[in-house]
Amino acid sequence: MSLYNFLDRYLFLPMGDLAGGSRVAAELRRMQREDFLPEEKIKAIQDAKLQRLVKHCYETVPYYKQLFDGLGVRPEDIRTREDLRVLPVLTKQIIRENYDNMLSRAVDPKRLRRSSTGGSTGTPLDFCTDADEWSSWKASTLRAWGWYGVHLGDKIFSFGGNSINQKKVFLSPKGLYDSIIMRNHKFSSADVTEECLQSHYESLMRIRPSALRGYGSALYILARYIKEHGLPVCPIKAVLTTGEVLVDEYRRKLEGVFKAPVYDAYGAGDGGILSHECPRHEGLHITEEACIIEITDREGRPLPDGEIGHVCTTDLDNYAFPFLRYHVGDMAYIKKERCSCGRGTRLIGEVMGRAGRLMYNKQGTPISPTMLPIMLYPDLNFQIPEHRELYNKIDKYQIRQDRQGDIAILIKLKNGDEPKEQFNYILENYRKHFKESEVSLQFVNDIPCLPSGKEDYCISEYEHSYA
Repeated sequence: MSLYNFLDRYLFLPMGDLAGGSRVAAELRRMQREDFLPEEKIKAIQDAKLQRLVKHCYETVPYYKQLFDGLGVRPEDIRTREDLRVLPVLTKQIIRENYDNMLSRAVDPKRLRRSSTGGSTGTPLDFCTDADEWSSWKASTLRAWGWYGVHLGDKIFSFGGNSINQKKVFLSPKGLYDSIIMRNHKFSSADVTEECLQSHYESLMRIRPSALRGYGSALYILARYIKEHGLPVCPIKAVLTTGEVLVDEYRRKLEGVFKAPVYDAYGAGDGGILSHECPRHEGLHITEEACIIEITDREGRPLPDGEIGHVCTTDLDNYAFPFLRYHVGDMAYIKKERCSCGRGTRLIGEVMGRAGRLMYNKQGTPISPTMLPIMLYPDLNFQIPEHRELYNKIDKYQIRQDRQGDIAILIKLKNGDEPKEQFNYILENYRKHFKESEVSLQFVNDIPCLPSGKEDYCISEYEHSYA
């Protein structure tokens, strides 16, 4: 451990918690102590947290009080994760229709952190969290990074879209947290022209980070550029991917170029899902101290381990805006086998949502699919409240690219009477990235799921010659 690692963990991080009202340091210590707990003890922790959460929901959240009373269910009826089955699944549509009644009346509004999903399943959502939820999320990530030899205080080079690349003013509290505590150097993958990729490469070599982090498709684009130009790379401990399905092609390219193991992660801020790939690459360990994940059919009936179904999550740490049995919109399965590493947490075998396929414009420039939702914001900036408000008028969307490379943007609005011209900025955003392509904006009454039941927001039939 370097001096900076030591100071970061025992001085900078606790000071950051004190200033921000969070408890990341304490949560990290607890999670590291519990890393190898046996399955039965993990389940006991889950059940105890679940009982407290359900009581809180019934007493302080109007939506759940009405739901429980309507079903004839009392809080004491739900004592284990198996008992959750008495509740129906929670959907994005239900949340939208009951947004104000989903907020806990016991939580100080000043402590709320308003968030939006990136819409990576094609269905945007507004929700809230608080400092405790954020602390759990951050601690789970730091613990997993430690599995890979990447420790608090090591430099991180992040390359992706807004969901992992929210740049802050340096002297703001969040900016200082990012720069001093996380040592996270952030670069946008919105523009991946040759000139921009060369600039990102030069920044990478100047920073010489311990780890790369970002969307698999964005890092793949950077790795391919480095390979094609025969550029040297600095030593890297690990490549950390997140935000979309990591396809085998991307993993092989990243490992080959950066000479480092790749570790994937799957999470969802809406629903509190946290999971990280085991160092032995046998699956993704669920942070079961923080969430209960079920795999269910469309109606919410649990499926056996090994069978693909809908990801249904209960967030055990979000008391501000509780999620009980929430359908995230992804498809996955839980592995039947336990991991050989000795951890008692269950493993996600594969996630089928959040497509990781590249699109290409007619100039051959790759476009990460995770950038497509960002283009639905004015100026590609979701940090401005007015931009989020406009984006969240969208109920569903789908981006289609035909065989000629032309783009059709299908939009289903929450309110069909909304003036359509206010969304014309979307055309400009897409035309900027898909030059020489015909780009159309189509407002539709519905966007059907694929036969598999998955909501795929990114479909391309373009026969390019640049892959």
